[in-house]
Amino acid sequence: MSAQAKIVACTIARHGVLQVGWDDGYSGFVDLNCTMERGGVYGFLADAAAFAKVAIAEDGRSLVWIDPDGDRIAFGTETLRVRAGKRAFDAAA
Repeated sequence: MSAQAKIVACTIARHGVLQVGWDDGYSGFVDLNCTMERGGVYGFLADAAAFAKVAIAEDGRSLVWIDPDGDRIAFGTETLRVRAGKRAFDAAA
């Protein structure tokens, strides 16, 4: 991935799984279920309505949610790109 690659698209494949696209043409699936299951700051994403409120940061460098306390929770583009490349994902499963 180019250090300049920015997130340009994000859709929910199913709860806990996002399909993310970057401006260099790469697109992949990112499974966040294990992260959500660990709880902590990401625990609120186990709620489907909260997970659905994902947004691309203005600079394209992260995906962002706002937690119930109003705090910004984010996954950076590099972390997402690594997760997207780890394995193929069947969105229909």
